[in-house]
Amino acid sequence: MTIPKPRFPTSARLLPVVMIALGLVLVLRVAELFDGAEAARPAAAPPPPPTAHILSPISPAMAQERPAAQPAARRAAEPAAATRSAIEESTGFSAAEIEILQELSQRRAAIDKQARDLSEREALLQAAEQQIERKLQELNQLKASMEATLRRADEQDEARKKTTARLFEGMKPAEAARIMEQMELPQLVELLERMKERSASMLLAQMHPVRARQVAAEMTKRRVPAGSAPRPG
Repeated sequence: MTIPKPRFPTSARLLPVVMIALGLVLVLRVAELFDGAEAARPAAAPPPPPTAHILSPISPAMAQERPAAQPAARRAAEPAAATRSAIEESTGFSAAEIEILQELSQRRAAIDKQARDLSEREALLQAAEQQIERKLQELNQLKASMEATLRRADEQDEARKKTTARLFEGMKPAEAARIMEQMELPQLVELLERMKERSASMLLAQMHPVRARQVAAEMTKRRVPAGSAPRPG
C-alpha cells in the first residue's frame, strides 16, 4: 500500500516572504520618519566637537605638513644653532673656545668689580685717616693751649709767692714770724724757700721752737733728691 505524501498549503510557503516584505516596509517607514525629523531641525547646527578634528583621518597633504609642527624648544634651538654657526664662521673660534672666552670675560668683570670695591674702600680709609689726623692736630693744639695756660698760671702763682716772700722779708722778724706761724706748713715752707737765707734764718729764730723744728724738717725733706732716703738723726 502506498502512503501518500502530505501536502502543505501554499499559504504556509508564502509566510516567510510576507514577513520579510513587512520588515522592509517597516524599515523604510522608520527611515522616512528620521528624514522628516532631520528636515525639521534648524539650519544652524552646533560646531563639531574638538575630538572630531582629532579623530579625523590624516590626508597625505597634512602628513607632509606635519613636520612643521615641531616643539617650541626645537624651533628655538634651530636659530640659535644657526647663529652659533655664523659666529664661529665670522670669528674663527669654536663653540668651546667661545664659551671659554665668555667665562674669562665674566671673571674679568668680577675682578674689575672687586678692584672698584677695593678702590672705594681705600678712598674711605684715606678719608677716615685724614679726619683722624685733623682730630689729632686739634687735640695737639688744645693740649698746647692748655699747657700754655697752665704755664702762665704757674708763672703768675710763682710771681705772687715771690711777692709775698719779699713782703715778709721787709717786715720785722718778730712780727713776720708771728703771722707765718698761723699758716699751713706747706705754704709756710714755700714762702721761706723763696726768701734769702739770712731772712729765713731770722724768721725761724723768732718762731716757736716746735714750729721752727717742723719747718726745718719739711725743708730738709724737700731738698732730698728723689729716690734717696734721708739719714736718721
